Amino acid sequence: MLTPLRAVVAGAVFVLAGVLAIAPRPLSSPIRKVANYRADSREPIYNYPLDAAAIRRAGAIVSASGRTRYYIATRPIPQLGHDLIGATMLFFLPARPVANPLKADWVLGYQASVQPLAPLRTVRTYDLGNGILLFRVRPGGALRIE
Repeated sequence: MLTPLRAVVAGAVFVLAGVLAIAPRPLSSPIRKVANYRADSREPIYNYPLDAAAIRRAGAIVSASGRTRYYIATRPIPQLGHDLIGATMLFFLPARPVANPLKADWVLGYQASVQPLAPLRTVRTYDLGNGILLFRVRPGGALRIE
């Protein structure tokens, strides 16, 4: 039940939030984050600064090849790996990720030292910029991932 006291408290909270939302920085920063006052871009919100354009370019290449498999090779930074998994699952469809590079048709090297070795043979390499490489591979070798 809405009592007069509750109505006054609720009104005061809304007025305070409104004043903070239009106040100059630094007072408005926390409220803008909570209220999502600034519109987001069309890109997903990543916790690690990914090169979204390069991921989209790689996704266009991989997804055009249909139901293939891909492997992600990157530096050992947990948040980077987590965001790359989410981005590739979004943009690489209908391809599916694999945990073993020997089972992959594609290898995404995201700012990692990835060098094809024998049993995997590199058919084609796409340089997506900023140390991001996409390899089309065939069975018959392995990858050295450092």
